[in-house]
Formats: sequence, structure tokens, C-alpha cells
Amino acid sequence: LWVIIFPEGTRIPANKRGRYKLGGAVLAKETGYPIVPVAHNAGSFWPRKGFFIRPGVIKVVIGPMIQNTSHSAEDLRVETENWIETQMQVLEGRTGPAELVVR
Repeated sequence: LWVIIFPEGTRIPANKRGRYKLGGAVLAKETGYPIVPVAHNAGSFWPRKGFFIRPGVIKVVIGPMIQNTSHSAEDLRVETENWIETQMQVLEGRTGPAELVVR
């Protein structure tokens, strides 16, 4: 069984940072399952509250599993948020691809 959780709860405008919620990290901590973070740039082509979809290439980065054996739920949330936001900087062209972080 796979569970997908959007940690910001809703779509966020491109180049903006939302507030990451704790629920997904709590679920992972309580069940003992790892988190597999995912980052994508779909918001650059299909904007929040936007009617028109712009053409372009949507890039998806699937991260390494974040094990939760020695973390608190808050530590898991912070580690996941940091990984996703680092990837978003690259996907949205705010930093070069040499800075792409993969553990």
C-alpha cells in the first residue's frame, strides 16, 4: 500500500515556499516506514489558481528514502523539506544543476 502526501497541503505558486505540515512525518514515524521525497516543477506550467496551462517539460526528481529509525517526526519533516526545497531551486532555475543534492 502506497500513501502519497502533499506536505504543503495545496499547490504553491512557482518560486514560492509553502509551510510544510507535520502529518506525513508523523505517519511515517508511527508506522516505521521511510519517506521517499519527490520534487517537481509542474507549478511552473500549471499555475495555482490559473486557468491556462503553459507548454513545457515537467521535471520530476525522486529522492532517496529518508529512514526514520532515529528521528523525531519534526526531524523527518525538516529533512524532507530541506531536500525538496533544494531540488526546487534547481528545477526552477534558481541554482545550477551542479548543486543538485542526491543522497
